Order: sequence, then C-alpha cells, then structure tokens
Amino acid sequence: MNMKVTNVEVYIVKLRPTGTVQKGGKRFITDDYFVADSNRRSCVYSVNAETVFVKVTTDEGIVGWGEILAPTNPEVVATILKHHLAPMALGEDPMRNQYLWDKMLDTLRERGYTGGYLVDAMAGLDIAFWDIKGKALGQPVYALLGGPYRDKLRCYCSSVPGADVKERLENVDRLKEEGFDAVKIHTFGRGKKLDLELLEAIRAKYDATEMDLMFDAHGKCTHTEAYTLGRALSEMDAMFFEAPLTFEDREGHRKLAEAIDTAVAVGEPLRTIYTFKDWIASGAAEVVQPDMGRNGITEMMRIAHLAEAFHVPFAPHLSAHQAVGHAASIHVSAAISNFLIYEYQPSALKRSADYSNASFRLERGEIVVPNDPGLGVDIDEQAMRGAVTEYFEVKA
Repeated sequence: MNMKVTNVEVYIVKLRPTGTVQKGGKRFITDDYFVADSNRRSCVYSVNAETVFVKVTTDEGIVGWGEILAPTNPEVVATILKHHLAPMALGEDPMRNQYLWDKMLDTLRERGYTGGYLVDAMAGLDIAFWDIKGKALGQPVYALLGGPYRDKLRCYCSSVPGADVKERLENVDRLKEEGFDAVKIHTFGRGKKLDLELLEAIRAKYDATEMDLMFDAHGKCTHTEAYTLGRALSEMDAMFFEAPLTFEDREGHRKLAEAIDTAVAVGEPLRTIYTFKDWIASGAAEVVQPDMGRNGITEMMRIAHLAEAFHVPFAPHLSAHQAVGHAASIHVSAAISNFLIYEYQPSALKRSADYSNASFRLERGEIVVPNDPGLGVDIDEQAMRGAVTEYFEVKA
C-alpha cells in the first residue's frame, strides 16, 4: 500500500459563549482574550472554546481527522499549516507516521523551533495520519499502537467550577453522584489559604478511599507556597500536585518532588521526548502529562515509553479538546502499560456534540474505549459551519 496525501483542509472553530460573559477578576486585552486581573502569573484565555481541525484526504479517498489544542490565537497554527506543513504533506504516504513526524520537525529544529506552535501544528497532521492508517487497515488506532492494555479508562473530572469554596464543594458532590471518584482542583489563583480551605473541605467530606484528589497550581506558586501546599496534599493522600512552580523551574520541581510524598506532575507546556527526557531523568516529573493536541499520537507514544523506562506513570493532559483530541488521547491511553488516570474535561466536548459523532462514551466515571476503525470520530462539516471562523484547503 502506497497511498498519497492529496489535500489538507483546515477549520478554525470558535464556540461562542451561550450566556453573558462574567468579566469580574479578568483584564481583557481584546474583545475575546483576557488574563487574570491579579499580580499572579496568568496565561491568556478566551471567552470562546477555540480549536483547529485538520482534515487530510488521500488519493484512495480515505479521510482522516486531527485536532490541535489551540485555545487562543488558532490563526497562528493555521498559518503554519497553510504555508509550511500542509504543502510538505502533499504527495506523502500517511502510513509512514514516524518518518513524517521526524521530517516535519527536521525542517525547523536547527533554528531552535522545537516546540510551541510548530509542534502544535504538527500534532494535528499526525493525528489525522493515524486516523487514516486505522481506517485503511480496518483497525482501531490502539491496535496499531501495540494493542490494548485495557478497554476502560478511569477518569478524573477536571472541571470543578465555582467562585468560592461552597460552590466548588457543591460541584464535587454533583460529580460524585455522577460516578466520578477522582477530581482535580484548579487553584483559585489568590494564594494558598483559599486553595487549602477547599482541599481540606473536600478531604473532610470524602476520604482517600472515596475520592482521589489532585491539585493544579498552573505554575503560580512561590517556592514557599508550593512546599506548604505539597505537604498538605501529602497529608491528604493526594494523587498528584500538578505544575506547582513556574514552568521554567525544573530544578525547583525536582527539589519539591524530593521533599514531599505527593507526586509532582508536569507536561502541559512541554513538547517532544527531548524536553520530557530532561524532566523525567532528573526526577522533576513524577507523573508525565503530555497533551495530545500539542504532541500528537506518534510523539505521545514515545514519551509514554520513555517514562516507562524510568517507572514514571502517564496521565495525559487535556483541556479544551473536542471529540477528535479526546479520541486520540483515549487510543494512546489504552495502548500503554504505564497509564495512570484520564483527564476528563466535559465543557468543550459537550458543546461540540452537535457536529461530532464519537464512538467513545463515558459511563460512571470511566471512558469506554471504542473499537471502530481509526479514531472512531466523524465530523459533520455542514453542522459545524456556524462555528467555523476560517477555512482553507491546500491541495496538490
């Protein structure tokens, strides 16, 4: 079999908020994008659920879908696809996944561009190539990755909304009723006192046999705060402490990991095995969290195997992913030995359900792994049209 890529289509999708945008505590830098209005380090966020879909078609008529994690400025990765990566993919055999990944990275690595938007854009194409491969061979992607270790994935819910401790605790109760026995709490971003109050309230209500607990600091803690929170999390028997310190501080993460019992988890900002290698080998990352929409299936598998060699568990990071990104993460999670737990983010997934037909499903806090060829996701382009803000096609 020697098929060829004939065209690449790119859809920038922005799901607008359904209600009134709450502007309290936010400093808007454009009509859509904002940062937290505080002295804490803040990433930029959008009021929309934004993503980029990549549709790859071959000369045999087989279509594959990929998704890029692009919660802000999706036009950047779309431009890289349009002018650089998509033209490179034309005429290539999408079955040669590893070769194409390395070829794409090689085009810019000597200039230092081995991360960020370039690798994000590569991930979208890579996922689509694997979708094509599975459909061409009539197999689910996990079967081509070595076969499944499991047919269900235990999930933790990562969206626990609420402006204060009371509201968030009420939502933890709701999630427990829905079948989740693990949640991740995101920092309020206003110092350790409020975060500790919420974590202690959850643990007072649900002990470690009833609810696994994780905490994501988004890189906002000072060293002092990280040690205080880390020791408290250890007392609570938390599963992991995610991104406690600023993302450049690998040595700080290593020292913290040595000092507390709770595992330090890192991965959201990292790209490729070359970056993960330094974090894993130094002991700075005790749980790895690569993101499918930033690493792709090919590199995610290599990161998982690298972590396995150091006896480090794998818990994929997911944020504003829609069905394609979720499905790709599910297939990788099913096919690796060191899988720990799956991050379930329901918001964008539910909002995009009108145009996404996915064969995976959630049952009482577990994802059932699909068996359809490829990723097991179909996109209704007609139904998606209202959410598409930009579209283009690159063809031979």
